[in-house]
Amino acid sequence: MRDGDSRSEWATNFSRTVADETRHGVRSGAITWAEADELLARLRVLVDQALDFTPQFS
Repeated sequence: MRDGDSRSEWATNFSRTVADETRHGVRSGAITWAEADELLARLRVLVDQALDFTPQFS
């Protein structure tokens, strides 16, 4: 498997896991859909920052 393929596979699995866990949390009553939306929005920012390869400090 090429490196790009493994990264793509990892990203797909990560997305599925987050989606499954979020749905489970809502179904179980642990969180509401509004809270799930907020959680996913914050997670997106966190992942975007983690993947930003631009140096933040000079």
